[in-house]
Amino acid sequence: MAQVKGQAKDISVASPNSKAKLLARNRDLSALLAVAEVATQSLDIGKILNDTLDKSLEILGFDVGFIRILDSEGKRMDVRAARGLRSPEFQRISTPVDERRNVTRIVFETKEPYVCSDIRKNRLYKNRTMEREGVVSTAAAPVLSKNRVLGIIVAGSRKYHRFTPREIRLLTAFGSQLGMALENAELYDEASRSKAYIESLVESAGDAVISTDLEGRILTWNRAAQVIFGYAKDEALGNHLAILVPPGREKELEEIQNKVQLSGVIRNLEVRRKRKDGVVIDAALAVSPIVDEQGNAVGFLHLAKDITEKQRYEKRLKELDRMKSDFVSNVSHELRTPLTAIKGSVDNMLDGITGALNEKQMRYLARIKSNADRLSRLINELLDLSRIEAGKIDLRPADISLVALTREVNESLRPVAAEKLISLEVASPDTDVSAWAERDKVAQVLMNLIGNAVKFTPSHGKVTVGVRRNGDEWVEISIADTGPGIPAEEAGRIFDKFYQVAREDRHKTKGTGLGLAISKALVEMHGGKIWLESGAGRGSTFYFTLPARQPLRSGEPAGSGGG
Repeated sequence: MAQVKGQAKDISVASPNSKAKLLARNRDLSALLAVAEVATQSLDIGKILNDTLDKSLEILGFDVGFIRILDSEGKRMDVRAARGLRSPEFQRISTPVDERRNVTRIVFETKEPYVCSDIRKNRLYKNRTMEREGVVSTAAAPVLSKNRVLGIIVAGSRKYHRFTPREIRLLTAFGSQLGMALENAELYDEASRSKAYIESLVESAGDAVISTDLEGRILTWNRAAQVIFGYAKDEALGNHLAILVPPGREKELEEIQNKVQLSGVIRNLEVRRKRKDGVVIDAALAVSPIVDEQGNAVGFLHLAKDITEKQRYEKRLKELDRMKSDFVSNVSHELRTPLTAIKGSVDNMLDGITGALNEKQMRYLARIKSNADRLSRLINELLDLSRIEAGKIDLRPADISLVALTREVNESLRPVAAEKLISLEVASPDTDVSAWAERDKVAQVLMNLIGNAVKFTPSHGKVTVGVRRNGDEWVEISIADTGPGIPAEEAGRIFDKFYQVAREDRHKTKGTGLGLAISKALVEMHGGKIWLESGAGRGSTFYFTLPARQPLRSGEPAGSGGG
């Protein structure tokens, strides 16, 4: 019994102290909950700061206090809330955290509270701003969030005061609670700004931006959608996307959604859509799924562009292009008949069929023949181009010896090269290089490219034609000259129809500017490609590729062009 009584006596002695500690802890928790409630009841940062400061000072029983918050650059802290400090000078003070030693810097770096019972004896308060306000004792605690200092909260007294551990502990807890509230408010502000920015982008987009749920009900409708389809936002929202589909095309929406769910996104889909006034327009669509955090589709995003005018213009351009090709073809055919008669008559006269000619007559007739031949070449080029554009050229490829064909073309151009003292060579490490191509078409390409090289190479220059294998599938032909070269800014247009390189002497080169365009078309018809390597002052080299052998019918079609 004595032992039990002794134990009971120990408990009874300890109980009052334990109860006091429990009551103190409850008071502290109540104080912290009160500040937390104030700090989290708003997302307005100014209101959070002021309300938290008021509640903190009320609980701690002080009449002076302020809160400094770190600026956006993280270099200074500005007063954002203050109580009991009336000086405008104090409100304007911006305290650096990295330039000199001060209370703000100490709290910022240590993340610990700083207490001073008498600021009149502390050199850190040398500006005496608070002393002039009558403040004697202060305690500063960090405003913390995720171990990051966002500012400091300060409580002060106009009477000398020794801060108790409980007061420091509560002030520090208030600072941490305020830090979490500020972090949440900043996150909310950032999310609000991002949301407003995205909404502004959507609203100002040039294309219609429409989102729907999985059932096709419209959830988003921007200004461009209203302009393109004629429905105001309040008319469109909540309606089914089918209001934009012409009669008879209702299943199209389901098909598009099924494709999106399979492929993820559809781009450049050309469809017909109906405006509010019943007018049917052409539209280009891009459709993608809208997914939640788990990756599940919750709706669809439609981007639409009105391409009605574009379609109309393209159709008209095709008609004009066809009319132009027909016109060129018809005119060229009409010119060919009289030109053939002129050439035949001139040849007969030069051959002496009409009688003997004197030197002057021979000279005039030779000039007529030369210009008639030139006109015939121009007409043939126009006819070739019109046939190529109309798709009326059928290739009849076979195995051809490229080296032999190249030498044959060279020989036909050698007299022209000899007049300018130009060396004309064929270089090939393998004389048995063959290609699967139509001989006449390849000869035409070679004639154009080698003829151009001779034309633009100055006297005493050199033109070299190379033939080599390019892997097992392709052969490569190169035509290199020692001419003036082609500037980089013009090289990209060299294969355009009717384009001719501007020369420094401003002398216009004779010709139509069709030779390279025709050559490019003929090479690509064979499945090859053609390109240029050049530069001003360093000559030019044209390359083109042809298939080395007949493509397998079951294989992929030729088209990579080697190189």
